[in-house]
Amino acid sequence: MTPFIGLGLRMLMMISLFVFLVIAFSLIWKSLHTKYSQAGNLVIPMLTLCYERYNHQVEQAFTSSEVTIGRDPECDLSVPNSTMSARHATLSFHQNQWWIEDLHSTNGSYIEDLRIEEPMVIKDGDLIVCGEVPITISIKQY
Repeated sequence: MTPFIGLGLRMLMMISLFVFLVIAFSLIWKSLHTKYSQAGNLVIPMLTLCYERYNHQVEQAFTSSEVTIGRDPECDLSVPNSTMSARHATLSFHQNQWWIEDLHSTNGSYIEDLRIEEPMVIKDGDLIVCGEVPITISIKQY
């Protein structure tokens, strides 16, 4: 093989490698850019919580990604009941699902008779019990 052919093959290989790297980085950049722009457009399903107070239904709807339940008036869903802690539980939307987490309440939180000891996924129609207050979950997709 002549030196010119060897040099030509090396140059061709370098150009091919450069083109490959440019294409690979541009595809990665487009993928990341699309992923983060779509994350900003994430639609949070409406969460409706319903409980009974003085023999009538109290229903409250939320569109934020986090809802705090408790006896404290500062909570998103404030339930004046002595069996409920001031900050009893939190509902949060992440990983495209609604989750419930007990905030170390005194009387505990339950979902379908199962004590919540770590964050759990909730679904439409679930019944959660905070202290002695049953709360019905309704999730509405847009």
